[in-house]
Amino acid sequence: MQRASARYLQRPDADYLTPYDPTRTTLSGAKWGATFRRRNARHWLWQLATETETPELEMNDVGRFGTGDGTVVNSRLEYRETVPGRWLRGYSFVTSGRHEWNFGGDMQVAQVTPTFEVTLPNFWNAQVGGVFTSSIQDERLTRGGPSMEKPAGWRLNFEVESSDANETRGDASFEYGRNEDGGVAFVMESELTTQPRPQWQLSISPAYEREVNTQQYVSTLVGGSALTYGGRYVFAHVDRSTYSMQVRFNYTFKPDLTLDFYGEPFAASGRYSHFGELAVPRTRLIRRYGADGTSLTTLADGTAVVSDGAAGFRLDNHDFNVQSFRSNLVLRWEWRAGSTLYLVWQQDRAREEAIGTRASLGDMFGSLGRTGDNFFAIKASFWMSPR
Repeated sequence: MQRASARYLQRPDADYLTPYDPTRTTLSGAKWGATFRRRNARHWLWQLATETETPELEMNDVGRFGTGDGTVVNSRLEYRETVPGRWLRGYSFVTSGRHEWNFGGDMQVAQVTPTFEVTLPNFWNAQVGGVFTSSIQDERLTRGGPSMEKPAGWRLNFEVESSDANETRGDASFEYGRNEDGGVAFVMESELTTQPRPQWQLSISPAYEREVNTQQYVSTLVGGSALTYGGRYVFAHVDRSTYSMQVRFNYTFKPDLTLDFYGEPFAASGRYSHFGELAVPRTRLIRRYGADGTSLTTLADGTAVVSDGAAGFRLDNHDFNVQSFRSNLVLRWEWRAGSTLYLVWQQDRAREEAIGTRASLGDMFGSLGRTGDNFFAIKASFWMSPR
């Protein structure tokens, strides 16, 4: 019986996966790009940019480097009106695109993003847009294994924002999207800030997110078919929900004495289901456990036991429920020019379980009653100068 782990299997025919040999010639790659844009027109603006990284490019010795194999083409076309009219102060319509191919000719990114934005005479702003993606090859989904297809999908978003000059101001945004495999994304975010008097300000930013990811990587195990180079690249669906709310409060007693508060209750959950392994490279075809000659049994602790003929292995329980509340309260007193005293109270409350039930708004507020740690600190800085 084999247990899932974080050990990755790599393609045996990939040269970049061979053991390190100090006698080998250092990689010699290159990166280049070019950008062309028009920026000074009244109505029509545009941009076209391209960038290329060769597979041999290696920059880890001088900084962080994500990928080194791709040619990117970015484009942007905008029509705008900046002269205020009777009904609108201005508006714009922007269409941008991003496409990327690796040196094998596989499309890695293919998306088009249209956006329409208007500004009203009272300086309120509204924006509606979307992101439309085509099916592509993703060489990183299997964490070093064969390339895998990602489904086409779309997202629509809407945002409205009040004028920043108002005493009470706010914004709200909504986003909804799906893909052709049943994946779902739904996001609601808002922020309300009020400053009725010069000495104090209150800001509240609640947010909710629900996502169903149909291609969540779980682990890589040995014992797979020859089509996947002997590895089992295990994937699952994950249904994830998140609630959060940031609260900020600032009060100025006088210029040298202020009180600042920050708190964030938080709750999140994730439930894994539909476990299976990649059946054929360069596709998104999944061989589901519990079918196709396999069996799947879930134990009391959430561990999944899979049998595939004579082979058997376990998949650890990845479900999660998290609650947390973190806050900071800081009293700042500058008792003399350049010398400041800080009194700090910090809370860190948290709870984590692996039950997989969907998080709720009550779970977020319930985080305030969880056990945790309290930290108290005193900090002082002194300004010393010769007389």
